[in-house]
Amino acid sequence: MTINKMGTGIAHSKLILIGEHSVVYGQPAIALPVTILKTTVTITSSKYGQYIENNEFRRRLDLMGDEFEGIRQLIMRLLSKFHSSKMPFSLEIDSNIPQGRGLGASASLATAIIRAFYDFFDAELPQKDLLFYANFSENITHGKSSGIDVATVNSEHPLWFIKDSTIEPFELNLHGFIVIGDTGVHGFTSQAINIVREKLVEEKEKTQDSINHLGQLATDSKDFLMTDKLKEFGHVMNKAHERLSDLGVSHPRLDNLVETARKNGALGAKLTGSGLGGVMVALAENEKDAIRISQRLLKNGAKNTWIYSI
Repeated sequence: MTINKMGTGIAHSKLILIGEHSVVYGQPAIALPVTILKTTVTITSSKYGQYIENNEFRRRLDLMGDEFEGIRQLIMRLLSKFHSSKMPFSLEIDSNIPQGRGLGASASLATAIIRAFYDFFDAELPQKDLLFYANFSENITHGKSSGIDVATVNSEHPLWFIKDSTIEPFELNLHGFIVIGDTGVHGFTSQAINIVREKLVEEKEKTQDSINHLGQLATDSKDFLMTDKLKEFGHVMNKAHERLSDLGVSHPRLDNLVETARKNGALGAKLTGSGLGGVMVALAENEKDAIRISQRLLKNGAKNTWIYSI
């Protein structure tokens, strides 16, 4: 009797609390690990072929579509590292992280795959190797990535992030609840970035002011998050959404969910991620408020919601 060899890897999600878009221009951002949303990857040895599967498809590795090119090349590189390029296997993906919502789905998948391969080959996984391979995959998937997604899905703490300069964890001392609401609209990161870039040309002074203000709001937020100033942070979230709307990266469905959350007790609400769809995030003082906000979001167009204690 042959016993199939297995390897498993797990990675959580992430969201940008504050600083999206302005972070591209050197301003700080704060990212939060979201451990209630996860990706689990299981690799099993097989008799023939190299297959990737989830609950929607089963495909040969060499026939994966362009949207999986970062993952395909990551797997090929890992197989080469372990001198097993021709090894037959089945790789199963189980994830509750929605794609294209700014929640780090691709970074989480890459991280889970790396952990699964190292587990499969009974190899120790240094953090520097994990970050190297995950960023390798992300750079293919998204073009040159900032590294914030990979860093956050591999962190247990919030991260203070400045592009090409600083990635540092800090202790969160805030007692409240986050409600994430999904518009059901796939976000378009590159398009959103281009909108801001064009605004910097067409309305330079106004746009630069919005970018600088978002940076200051991120700086203020770090203090509020470390000193349990829940209401103050909620106010900052509202201001940030206004500035992101000024930059042209919101969406009618995002604005609708943000307004719905505020009308139903949220201390603050804003889009998170690139915008033009994707998800929004609301801040609630307690679980009862969070549940009410979640229910109202679902009644007013949200495709899904998640409640996260912070």
